[in-house]
Amino acid sequence: MPNFLSKQNDKKQKLQSQEALTNKNNGFTLLELIIVIIILGVMSLGITSFISLSTQTYLNVSERDDLLSSARFAVERLNRELRNAIPNSIRTKQSTTKQCIEFIPIKASTIYTDVPVVPDNKRANIDVVNFVNSQGAPFSSCSGTCPDYIVVYPLTPSDVYDFDINSGDGKVTQLKPFSGLTGDIWTLPIEPTGGMVFDQHSPTDRLYVFDSTVSYCVSNFQLKRFQGNNFEAFQSLTPVGSESLMAENVTFDKDNPPFVYSPASLQRNAVVQIKLHFNRDGEEIVFNNDVHIENIP
Repeated sequence: MPNFLSKQNDKKQKLQSQEALTNKNNGFTLLELIIVIIILGVMSLGITSFISLSTQTYLNVSERDDLLSSARFAVERLNRELRNAIPNSIRTKQSTTKQCIEFIPIKASTIYTDVPVVPDNKRANIDVVNFVNSQGAPFSSCSGTCPDYIVVYPLTPSDVYDFDINSGDGKVTQLKPFSGLTGDIWTLPIEPTGGMVFDQHSPTDRLYVFDSTVSYCVSNFQLKRFQGNNFEAFQSLTPVGSESLMAENVTFDKDNPPFVYSPASLQRNAVVQIKLHFNRDGEEIVFNNDVHIENIP
């Protein structure tokens, strides 16, 4: 019996020793804790760098997309308006910090059948083929503070900008208010009251109607559009009229201007070279394209 109890006690002591050894092995040493902390720090640094890089990439793409959208809108609007300019009405002017391109949009156009041309006598009306406005309705002349003008065979910018409707001669005159004309041929009343005689016939018998000027100016990292009645012999770098901001972050270099105009020649139509530099936060985009002015006098 004593031997049995002794064996039981020995077995119990052995189990207690094994449990103590097991509990001792379940703990962490200081070196192990330091290694774990270092590993976790390296992993955290890597994950943080990855997240930061992904976020910065997303921001860069978003900024580039915003810059592209703004640039595309401004350039497309300018391209469309230039293609609709009255022939030989485009002109540019620049200083060391600014450049403007100015032109006169076509409001309507038609073929004339009879206009007084030197050496004819002055008349207070002209005969034209009926024509429509931009909405497709029969054209009606504006009056009051928004008069409509007509031009026949403009060859230089001065033919369109430098005019006196009271002189009774030249290439530009003013339409008197009219509406409700019918038939294939319209007889349009024109200023001045004493009549008008034009300098030259158009080889294509073309007549253009206009009422305003448009300018695009690059300065102070902005591209702005101005529309008004700035019919002056000499172009101004401070256009009058309504002002619209078309784009920002546009840089200007006087040695590499954004607008270069080449007048029409016997071999080709007029061309406007557009080169706009957009720069923001180190992102640079250059829009470089040519606009062919297909309208002819």
